[in-house]
Amino acid sequence: MTKTIIIPKNLARKDDLIVLEKSDLEKLTKENLELRSALEAILSGEVSLRKKKTRTFREFLKLEFPKYAKSF
Repeated sequence: MTKTIIIPKNLARKDDLIVLEKSDLEKLTKENLELRSALEAILSGEVSLRKKKTRTFREFLKLEFPKYAKSF
């Protein structure tokens, strides 16, 4: 169970201050990096799609997995 302490604005001067375990911070940082990478990949794919630099799923199957393309 994680232990998080929140210090209110009136004691921290500017904004709420949060104290948490280093392992929790590292986990959040790793998740944020993974999420950022996934979003970059999605955006890259959308840009390629708009520029017509992608192929259809059927074309992909024909080239990469021809035995499955027959039934598709």
